[in-house]
Amino acid sequence: MTFWFFVLGVPLFGYGLFTVLKPQMATRFLLAFPRHRLAGQALCAVAWLWTAYEVDTIGIEVFDRIVRRLWFFSSDIPGMVWILAIILTVLTCLWMENLLTLRALSALFMLFPAELFPAVRLCDTSWRRALVVFAYACAVTGMFGMFYPWHLRRALAWRAAKQSRVTGFGAAYLAIGALFLALGTLSATGAIK
Repeated sequence: MTFWFFVLGVPLFGYGLFTVLKPQMATRFLLAFPRHRLAGQALCAVAWLWTAYEVDTIGIEVFDRIVRRLWFFSSDIPGMVWILAIILTVLTCLWMENLLTLRALSALFMLFPAELFPAVRLCDTSWRRALVVFAYACAVTGMFGMFYPWHLRRALAWRAAKQSRVTGFGAAYLAIGALFLALGTLSATGAIK
């Protein structure tokens, strides 16, 4: 649980602090991020490789059958899921470049709860619910953003339209990040389990 409090708390706190201290730069970031090509490609690669990890770890029968039936691959090749992830990364970057950053970030929002839930399920403290609620909010946002990335882009543009919105959202991210960092510290010291 300590790990997840810090993994989620550090970027939330950092982004919130950046937004509160540099609202003009944060506004430019919000407007440029949805179509940032390099960020989209990097996030896409991370998302596809993480997907390959999940499929390889879980061993889903449907994916195993698909891999075995591909006529141009032998089913005996080790790491076939990883090879397909690399191929899909390249194809996605080539053919789905529009709003790729938001789609890839949405994929990560849907992927990380699969690792978080088993890690916090057996923790005794009720503070684990903070992680669970946050993970569900991210997963729902990710599902929505994967199919409707233009709505996420419009939401970011709406937020960037007024300085008070940029600062308000930044303060909210800062507060959530501070809460997670505090809980992570308490968890690391054994005050909460």
